Amino acid sequence: MEDLQALRKRIDEIDTQILKALGERVAVCQKIGEYKKRQGLPIGDKNREEEVYSKAKGLAVEFALEPARIEVLYREIVNMCIDIQK
Repeated sequence: MEDLQALRKRIDEIDTQILKALGERVAVCQKIGEYKKRQGLPIGDKNREEEVYSKAKGLAVEFALEPARIEVLYREIVNMCIDIQK
């Protein structure tokens, strides 16, 4: 079995990957915000948000994660991205 230090090092690597992916998501959301402003579209899109939550919960099941907790996490991510688009 791996030792604690090696496992923690792996967690640090995974955290870096998660934050890199969040950074990429934010960059795309900024571009979406710019597009919406140019087109005179509202920032919020409840249908799209629900689509994102539903997809995340479905993937959570595939990865043996608790869908309700993943939805909470995604709601926070989506709110962060909405704020960035304003």
